[in-house]
Amino acid sequence: MTEYVVLLMGDAERWWDLPEEERRAGYAAHEEFSARLVEHGHRITGGAELHRASEARTIAPRATEVTDGPWAETHEQVGGFYLVETDDLDDLMECCLLLAATGDAVEVRRCVSEKERAS
Repeated sequence: MTEYVVLLMGDAERWWDLPEEERRAGYAAHEEFSARLVEHGHRITGGAELHRASEARTIAPRATEVTDGPWAETHEQVGGFYLVETDDLDDLMECCLLLAATGDAVEVRRCVSEKERAS
């Protein structure tokens, strides 16, 4: 199986400011996504929801000091991720439509394997 990272990108602060009912609906969409992955034979190997981007600590390229906040000056930041192993990227992308329906962009990227790293 190939491992992919599913990156969830959206408004860096919007999620944290949503009313509780809307956040519960968002969590329900993630539960449905996870269940669908299992039903379709994909395997979640990791992932996490991230705290506010404004809480980030950053070291810019070639910098000599740590700064507060995200490196990029944008409203769209990574808010969470899943690590998923699958042999069916097309079906994984179909499942990811559930996450995109919550208002976040979804980027799926293949992870570098141990075998690739060793060569």
